[in-house]
Amino acid sequence: MPKGIYTAASTMYVEAQALDVAARNLAHATTPGYRKEVALRGGFAEALQQKGHRGDAASDGGTGILSQGSYFDQHQGVLEPTGAPLDVAITGDAFLRVTDDKGRNLLTRAGHLTQDANGRLTTPDGWTVQGQGGAIVIPRGADGITIDPKGRIIASSSNGGVRTETTIEQLRLVAVDKPAALTPVNGQYFDPGEQPTRDATAYEVHQGQLEKSNVDPIQELVSMISIQRRYDAAQKAMREQTNAGQGFSDLLRGTTG
Repeated sequence: MPKGIYTAASTMYVEAQALDVAARNLAHATTPGYRKEVALRGGFAEALQQKGHRGDAASDGGTGILSQGSYFDQHQGVLEPTGAPLDVAITGDAFLRVTDDKGRNLLTRAGHLTQDANGRLTTPDGWTVQGQGGAIVIPRGADGITIDPKGRIIASSSNGGVRTETTIEQLRLVAVDKPAALTPVNGQYFDPGEQPTRDATAYEVHQGQLEKSNVDPIQELVSMISIQRRYDAAQKAMREQTNAGQGFSDLLRGTTG
């Protein structure tokens, strides 16, 4: 395959993948705790050299670009007040730890929490939110819940005109050394994999608020326009390369005919 056609084709393929990433980001621009996905690109020549290719990779056919996957940007999103007592937003390096329906311990900044039929604190997916001692159960009869900046959960109730407050649990808030290396389940939940977790220290919990997605919709729209332009330019280049090759073939047929 001529280098020009390969270069154009590889560019179209990579930019189509990048467009999918930008579209996913836009679709989750209002999803609490969602982390922006960033597409990575690399040169095919450099990839060949990293694989041990000897010689001039570019002149040997190593033209074009290739996808190098993506990562999720873990920078802080903006906090938005909701007034819901079970909603929590976190500032700092901490993640909530939840257990999904497959038994995996996952990390998230999506703090829109609720209760199941047994009073357990869960995510909207029904996944258990972990406390220091395991699942967190809101006691029956509690008519008020306070969550302090350290994640301590305090249930209040009235009995015979006497109001009592009881600390029932503390959210399990953990940190990792390399947040960008977390394995995404999706843009809200991440699997630490082999990376060890530790108790977070530099954080603050904000009750009645949610951390918004860290996707900037305007920035994503600008990115989509740039991606589309690169795709269109590569498509045009491929068309011209194909037409040039067809003309050369016609010339050869005319010469030998």
